[in-house]
Amino acid sequence: MLVTFTSSESGSFFIFADTVRPFLKAIGKECAARGVITQPEMLPAVAALERYLQDCAAASEPDPKEEEKNEDLPAMSRPVSPTSRAWPLIDMLTRSAKSKKASHIVWEAAADF
Repeated sequence: MLVTFTSSESGSFFIFADTVRPFLKAIGKECAARGVITQPEMLPAVAALERYLQDCAAASEPDPKEEEKNEDLPAMSRPVSPTSRAWPLIDMLTRSAKSKKASHIVWEAAADF
């Protein structure tokens, strides 16, 4: 299932529900079919996401053999890191938080996830 994130400041992006679920949980949001992140919540959400991503990186120490194997794969076949997957959300949160006018981010999915 796809989840659409829309910001009053930076446009929209789509992400799979399974991918975004841990990011929303890390910032203290429920994985409901619809939700909102208000401007005062945005910078704390960025900090929470960054802590989550650091914890993920620390918990999954790379296997040198696995990294070497991945280097031989074409770029489109290499695994995508959680940090890369979280980047659109972090960017949207950061841009919207810095807006001089009141901004918000909403998400919408077909059902709770």
